[in-house]
Formats: sequence, C-alpha cells, structure tokens
Amino acid sequence: MEKHNAVNDLHLTVRELSNVYEELSLLYKLSGLFSTLNVNEICENLVNEAINTVGVKTAAVLFLNEETQALYTKAHRGDWDENRTIDGGIEVIADVLENSKPTAFCKLDNVEHQDNLHGLQSVLLCPLAGKGKTLGLMILADKLSEDEFYSNDIKLLKIITTQAAMAIENAFLYQEIEDLLLGTIKSFVKALETTTHWTAGHTERVTMYAQGIAAEMGLDEKKMERLRICSLLHDIGKIAVPRDILNKKGQLDSEEWKEIKKHPALGVTILSGLKSFDDILDGIKYHHEYWDGTKGLFGLKGEDIPLMARILAVADAFDAMTSDRPYRSKKKIGETLNEIVELADRQFDPTVVAAFQKWINRQHPAFLL
Repeated sequence: MEKHNAVNDLHLTVRELSNVYEELSLLYKLSGLFSTLNVNEICENLVNEAINTVGVKTAAVLFLNEETQALYTKAHRGDWDENRTIDGGIEVIADVLENSKPTAFCKLDNVEHQDNLHGLQSVLLCPLAGKGKTLGLMILADKLSEDEFYSNDIKLLKIITTQAAMAIENAFLYQEIEDLLLGTIKSFVKALETTTHWTAGHTERVTMYAQGIAAEMGLDEKKMERLRICSLLHDIGKIAVPRDILNKKGQLDSEEWKEIKKHPALGVTILSGLKSFDDILDGIKYHHEYWDGTKGLFGLKGEDIPLMARILAVADAFDAMTSDRPYRSKKKIGETLNEIVELADRQFDPTVVAAFQKWINRQHPAFLL
C-alpha cells in the first residue's frame, strides 16, 4: 500500500513538474513572440500561438470599442469572418470582460445569444486583461481532438493572453510617445517653414509625393509608414541653418551653399539620440545623393543609396522645382516632370522616377497643368 502511494505521489510530482516546465517554456517562447511594438504583429502571433498550444481549429482576437461596447476583429484564423463584431454587452461576453475570467462552453446551444458565435461548437473565451483595463477578448473554438476545453487549456491560454496584453499595452504606449515626439518635431518644422515663407507646405507635399511613389513601387504598410515619418523629418536639420541664409533673396554664394548642404547631417545629429527614429536616419542623411555618384554629399551611388533616400530625392526635387524661390520662379508641373525623367539614371534612380511618373500621371488632370 505504501509502495502504491509512493508511486502515485511520484506520478503526481512528475506531472506537476511537467506542467511547470511547459508553462516556463511557453513564457520563454512568448518573450520572443511578443517583443515587437507592432500591435498587428502581436495579435497575429497571439492567434497562431494559441492555435498551436491549445490545438483548435479557430481563433480570433477582438478589441473592445469603449464607446460602443462592441468587440471588433483584430486578427483571426479558421472559421471566422474578419468583419465579425460581437456585442460586448451580452451576458456571457460582459461577464468575461468585467470579471477578467476565462469561460469555456462545450455546447453553444445552451448559451444565451449564441447567434453572436454562430458556426462554432465549443468555445473558450479569455479576456485580454491589461494593467489598467480589459483591452478585448480572445476566442478559441472547436478543439482538433473534439474534446472539451480542460483546466490546463484555460491555464495555458491565460498565460498567452496575459503576456500578449502586456505587449499590446506597451505597443500602445510606445505609439503614444512616438506620436507626441513626432508631433513636437513637426511643430518645429512648421515653425521653420513659417520663417521661410517660400517653403511653406514643403514637408507635407514631399510626404504626399513620397507616399505616392512608395505605393506605386508596392512597399508594404510598415515601410510606407516609416517613409512617411522620414519624409516629415527630412529637412529637420535646417533648424540649425542660419535664418539669414534660408531667407536670402538672391543666389547663394559658395559658403552659403556649404551651410545649406550641412542640413542632412545636422538632421541626423538632431535625431540620433532618439531610438525610435534609428531606421530613418539614412533616408534623411542621403536624400541629396546622386544616383550616378557624381555630385552627392557623401559619395554614394546606385543601390548603395538607401531606398528611402532615393524616393525622397525625387519627391524633394519635384517640390523644390515647382515652388517659388527668392532667386527664381516655380516651373510648371509638366515641365518639371519631363526634366526629372531626363535626369533618371543620372541624378535619380530610374525605377523611382518611373513610379513617380506613373503615380503623377494618374492624378487629376488639373495636377499636370
């Protein structure tokens, strides 16, 4: 009898240790999965990890709209409509959100308002509980084994969603701080443009042209967003250029041009201590390089020039040529476009020029007058 009890105790101990090991291994894995600051990536990783860990056919992450109390789909896999929304006020959902406690149902036939979860057989609902509030809900449905959801499934999912919720909150906070920082810098840029009236609106226009080029070239959403930020900040270095040079009426002399040409490097100096802008610094630094390497500030040529900088070179030059300057009048858009096309393979990347030409030709006809 004692021997039998000892064996049982050993089995229990081994099982407990195995569960602890599984949980620790999962936590270690999650530390890598949720290290990104991109909310969409976090949610996609959350869905994939939950499916693999618990073993289900369907998983969805839904965020809570605090104003409408509706839950909208952020990421999903399996039998789930990406446009599906769920009323956060229905009893079973509200209970999970308010109490931050997972709930499992074996048969939805017995669940009130089951039409919100139509098409699913067994369901596990788990809140995305942040530090200060519930961010939303994770839904798992229909285990591959066709079993019900067990306590260990709930425990593992809670570990996953807890880590994901922390990562999502950090990503939101990071985005808020970055937006505040970017807004502050943009205010400085606008202040600069106010003191040099002929460059008013330059940053916004360059950003619009750069985004048009990027869209034609098929850049993904993440790269386009980083290009947008780079475009908004590409002339930040001019803050450190003397006002009398920027406002000079007439041609600049050689020494004044030297000061103007410092602005890309000065921009990098201004932003170099801000980690969130590390990946755009080269776009700012090299946006005046020549494709053939003949007249650039740093001697780069061809594809050694970062793509961000090559796109900005075209966008920046186009806006400068179609804007008034103290020493010359602006050129017509059609004339400027022809000149930029002629400079392809010399000053500008021909692929970027082709994309810009395609984009601008598809704009409203009045744009080309």
